[in-house]
Amino acid sequence: MKIAYKLTGLLLLVLALTAPGFSQSPVDGSTYADSLRKALAKQSSDSLKANILFLLSDHYSEKDQALGLNYLGQAEKYSKKSPYQTALFHFYLAGIYFDTDISKSENEYLLAEKLLRKFPGREALIYRSRAWHNYGALQQRQDDEKKYAQILIEHCIPLALKAGDSARVARNYQNLGLIFSNQLDYLKAEKYFKSSISILENLGVKSLELADSYIFAAKNYIYLKDYPPVKPMLDSAKVQLADDPDSNYLPDYYMVEGMYYTRLRQFNKAHESFDKGLQMALKLNRPYEHQSIMLQKYFAYKEMGNYSKALPIIKRLAQEKEIIPHYKNRMLYYYELAETSAKTSDMGAAYNWLHKYALLADSTNEQRIKTDIAELETKFQTTQKEKRIFQLQSQNEKAALTIKNNQLISWLLAVVCIFLMAVTVLVLLFYRNNKRLWLQQKLLHELELQKIKQDHRISMLSAMLEGQEQERTRLARDLHDGLGGLLSSIKIELSQIGLDQNRQLKSGIDRTLAHLDDAVNELRRIARSLMPEILMNYGLAEATKEFCKNLRETGVNLVCQVYHYTDSFAKEKQVVLYRIIQELVNNAVKHSAATQILVILQQSGDTIFVTVEDDGKGFDLSKTQSGNGAGLANVKARADFLNAKLDIHSSPDNGTSVTVECEI
Repeated sequence: MKIAYKLTGLLLLVLALTAPGFSQSPVDGSTYADSLRKALAKQSSDSLKANILFLLSDHYSEKDQALGLNYLGQAEKYSKKSPYQTALFHFYLAGIYFDTDISKSENEYLLAEKLLRKFPGREALIYRSRAWHNYGALQQRQDDEKKYAQILIEHCIPLALKAGDSARVARNYQNLGLIFSNQLDYLKAEKYFKSSISILENLGVKSLELADSYIFAAKNYIYLKDYPPVKPMLDSAKVQLADDPDSNYLPDYYMVEGMYYTRLRQFNKAHESFDKGLQMALKLNRPYEHQSIMLQKYFAYKEMGNYSKALPIIKRLAQEKEIIPHYKNRMLYYYELAETSAKTSDMGAAYNWLHKYALLADSTNEQRIKTDIAELETKFQTTQKEKRIFQLQSQNEKAALTIKNNQLISWLLAVVCIFLMAVTVLVLLFYRNNKRLWLQQKLLHELELQKIKQDHRISMLSAMLEGQEQERTRLARDLHDGLGGLLSSIKIELSQIGLDQNRQLKSGIDRTLAHLDDAVNELRRIARSLMPEILMNYGLAEATKEFCKNLRETGVNLVCQVYHYTDSFAKEKQVVLYRIIQELVNNAVKHSAATQILVILQQSGDTIFVTVEDDGKGFDLSKTQSGNGAGLANVKARADFLNAKLDIHSSPDNGTSVTVECEI
């Protein structure tokens, strides 16, 4: 689960002495600490020195806690006389312990916010908003996202609006987007990310907050499976981060970039991005980001079907100590280990991991039951205490005591009923969860059966098509070698007959020879159609061009276009794709009454696209699908054999367009 980053409070140097609650973090991390130290050396005022030391402690709070505490100790000496700076001391002390002592950090943030309430200025409002935000981020780390969202809505955003800090409002919108994204409500998350980006872009300042918003928005679009906006978002983030080669935001940037290339199935680029992110995470000492990138690298190998490389990664993640512990992460690791072990045929390990997954799920449910029972017990004990107090107060009022006792009995019965109802509800929930698990297992079994049936169907179809092609090859050879040779012999014998004296007979024989030439040519055309030699010798592209050229010679207005075809397709699959082209073109010639037919053969990466379009009379797809059209049935059967996608667009009087998309 993604945890929102603690705001670090980086300032432009010109604002460092006057506005601790800045609006945006500039992208100048490589020179920021040096600039602050130089400014500190020039100052003589205790108040200004304290401000600069606060910023230095905040800058090193994540990178070097000991150095951060050292700067904060110096700041405390200069700020003791100022109640306002005393409040800021507690704020920055909370930041020092943000990652190492959650309880202490929480207490310091709440104390700082309480002390800052005395000061009505804009800076105090901004610091209060930041204190509430970081306190809420700590609640999120403890798996209480609901409380974090409540803090953002009730405290952080109202205080930032009151202070007029647009950048901080944008940052809080971004954090709300993260919460909705964590809850899988990606559409609502998209709205808040857009609001955050719009505000920050209108400010016109290059900032880390804007880069972060671009990165999270890109990640959310990936989850939405809306890929076109992802690359522009990442490019915009890269521009924002260009000035800081060691930015803490770079591991997230490379992780999202790798996720994007994984979804596009460009796995080499994906792994390059993940490796860059892992190097940056190690360099910047960002263990949480390192684990997150490793998990995405696992998913990339899994998507590739490379389970031998995926399995060690998910094993390592399951064995490592979680930076931000959460039972859902542990459940995910166990489930993925079970699934990947099964894919590598290690069914014993798969069963063990699945058993651990089930135990963790059951223990989580059991913990919820214990919590509910504890709440009921607390209510019961409270009722008992109230009963004792009531009895002590009513010792001298016997009549009133009887009435009150009856009321108390009724109340106890109601509590018992509520308790029994709660237990019943929990039992029903447990039963429903078990039933849901059984249904999921049943669905998985049905899917496996469907896959087996599909594989059997493809095997049968493959055998049928192979038999057809073998028969076509034999028939073409017999026609060419047998009947073709016979016709050629007849032509030679007729041409050797001397008929100089009989012109009428010679004219008849000449016509017969012309008919024999036509018959031989037609025979050769049929033989080439059955099994074109050019397909076997020169590949699909040349065979398609030759097929279209022959049809144009018969008067058909046919355009053939080939783009980027590399002839890396298996020959037997090229034959099947060639038959599809033949079938689609012949259907267009015979049935569409088209004035023009367009054939396009195109390759993009490892995908081949075949498109056949005509401007003919078209047809009603719904009627065709319910009928028994042999032509389209053959095309669909061959497409299934290639495991290709078949896309047909047609309507009466609007022509027909058929596209076949096939992976190499």
